[in-house]
Amino acid sequence: MKTAFITGGSSDIGRAIAGTLSGEGWSVIAPSRKELDLSKLDSIGAKTEKIIEDVTALDAVIHVAGVWHDDESVYRKDLEDYSAGQIADIMNVSLTGFMVLLSNLLPKMPKNGAVIGVSGTFADGASGWLPYYVSKRGLEDMLVGLSQDYPSGPRVYGVSPADTATQAYARFFPENISDAQPVEIVARTVHRLLGDPAVTSGTVVAVRQSKVRPGFHK
Repeated sequence: MKTAFITGGSSDIGRAIAGTLSGEGWSVIAPSRKELDLSKLDSIGAKTEKIIEDVTALDAVIHVAGVWHDDESVYRKDLEDYSAGQIADIMNVSLTGFMVLLSNLLPKMPKNGAVIGVSGTFADGASGWLPYYVSKRGLEDMLVGLSQDYPSGPRVYGVSPADTATQAYARFFPENISDAQPVEIVARTVHRLLGDPAVTSGTVVAVRQSKVRPGFHK
């Protein structure tokens, strides 16, 4: 049985990916934010070690977790209106914390394993959520760099969804929810990448209007 480690697996896209893989016979490890908070860099190593202490090998690491909302949306804000804590949390959860996490998980990964990061496509660019935009753009660059750093494996991919019908999207953008693509299309894209070693490591694909095409987020 193959094993996948999924961040953000308790909600929306992460839950859909976890469900898809479980349905295909994968064993899924999907710690909640309470169990593994990527914004708390100093605790990631110890908590990760505890979570995977009984795991022999990780065939996939899938990073979905990201922060652009909590009690308030961090969209439609100028940079000077963000607190230092908000900026740090956004960057850590999407990018810095994931790098720390991955440094602890890579020793458990076989050469034929796969790392997938879920970023995001931004039709209006960075306007209104600069830290989140930068964190996701940085994630894509990090994944490409990781593929170059590990040319013999594991394989590395990015998945960049456009507007997707998550609970948070429905909450903050109710006027657009009817046009958003289902979370399942993102989950199926991830599953397809895991099962197709012919896709070149370092590839980033965009998922827009339920269609998949090569390309970084914009």
